[in-house]
Amino acid sequence: MAMAPPRLLRGLIAPMSPADWLPCHLQLLASSASLLHRWWLPSLARLRCPSCSDGFKLFLVLLLFSAALAEVRFVASASMAPTLRPGDRAVAEKVTYMFRKPSAGDIVFFRVPAALQNCGINKDVVFIKRVVATPGDFIEVRQGQLIVNGVAQNEHYTAPHGGSYMMEAMRLPEDHVFVMGDNRNNSCDSRAWGPLPISNIVGRHIMSFTRSSLQ
Repeated sequence: MAMAPPRLLRGLIAPMSPADWLPCHLQLLASSASLLHRWWLPSLARLRCPSCSDGFKLFLVLLLFSAALAEVRFVASASMAPTLRPGDRAVAEKVTYMFRKPSAGDIVFFRVPAALQNCGINKDVVFIKRVVATPGDFIEVRQGQLIVNGVAQNEHYTAPHGGSYMMEAMRLPEDHVFVMGDNRNNSCDSRAWGPLPISNIVGRHIMSFTRSSLQ
């Protein structure tokens, strides 16, 4: 850090006499004169408040740092209803999966897989679905009932869908999860394009809010 010019330093300490902020003993004052110039005054210069430009730079750093940890996404479809509705703003955090793999039940934001990109969907589009099975799991759907590793799942969060869809049994490969929308009758998910590579996941849903709640 650049040091302040001597004139500015004199301005900083002018209102204070040495006796106000150093011990009163005259011999100590004399012996401390060199110490004053070598250490105390530069320290005072470093204690100045940041300028407006420094504050703006700090704000930008904090903004970029927060953007690296979380982001807000607009929910455009009803595929996750009733959990998330069209028009909701959903918050995704990007820290959890630095320390663990996605778990069943997690709602995740992810970049569209290659199968959807081949259908013309832009690679930068982000979907949001729920993880229902993880690597190595055996998954199938019978008469609308999701079964993972032979156990029927109690999915209280889904929209009513009856027994309108089926899925052949399959085992998930390593580093892939199976994702579905909570609105099973209106969701383009792993049933249509297959298991999702974990590397495509960009964040985990932690909260959401409606537009009306911001007004």
